[in-house]
Amino acid sequence: MPTVPGHNLEQPTVASLTTALSAQLGAETARALVDLTTRKLRLSRPYTTDDLLKIIEDLMAAGDVLRVTARSEKIRAVTYRALHDMSI
Repeated sequence: MPTVPGHNLEQPTVASLTTALSAQLGAETARALVDLTTRKLRLSRPYTTDDLLKIIEDLMAAGDVLRVTARSEKIRAVTYRALHDMSI
C-alpha cells in the first residue's frame, strides 16, 4: 500500500472505506452499499482519491451512522491527498 514519503500514512482506498463501514454495518452490507454507490456515481476501477471522496460524500448524505464513519474516512483521504501533494 503506498504511503506518503516522510509520513507513515497509507493511502485510503475503497477497500479501507469498506472495512471501516464493516465495523458499523457488517461486511456484507458495507460491500453492497459501496458497490451501489460506485455504480450510482458511475465510477470505475481503478478508483482515485477523488473518486473515493465522491463516494464518501454520497455516503455522508445517507444517514447518521454512515455520516460519522464516512467523515472519519474523508478526513483521512483529504489528509493523505494534501500530504501527497506536498511531497511531489
